[in-house]
Amino acid sequence: MNASRKTLAVIGVGNILYGDDGVGVRAIWELQKTPLASGVDLVDGGSMGVDLLEYLKAYERVVIIDAADMGLPPGTVKVFKPEQVASLKSDKAFSLHSADILGVIELGKTLGEKLAEIHIVAVQPEFVGPREGLSDRVLQALPNAVEEVKTICPQVARQ
Repeated sequence: MNASRKTLAVIGVGNILYGDDGVGVRAIWELQKTPLASGVDLVDGGSMGVDLLEYLKAYERVVIIDAADMGLPPGTVKVFKPEQVASLKSDKAFSLHSADILGVIELGKTLGEKLAEIHIVAVQPEFVGPREGLSDRVLQALPNAVEEVKTICPQVARQ
């Protein structure tokens, strides 16, 4: 492990004024209520773009929480690594609602950066558009997304 890199960042991205797109940020708000182990940083990434690359370079592990159109029932939560999405995306069977995350990861690789181990916790949205708040199904799925983060990184919740 590189001593200059931080341990773990959990980053929620999305726009809270755009319906279910805000699920990642809302998950961060929920995790902020949990006592955290040292070395865990929670980041409200909002509509973070290329700035995400700085986090991917600064940490050993990064978990990104976001809404993703997976063609599944609204509120479905899936966990995957970026390379799993890239292979499925070429078949058009799976796509993030925003290519920005995958694009930033690809940019980092192209630049020869040593990136964090990355997991994405994706939640299938029901409605993405101008509206404050999550749909009922995505709101009900929010605890599942938070639990997936804790499963991937048990050190998120201090025992």
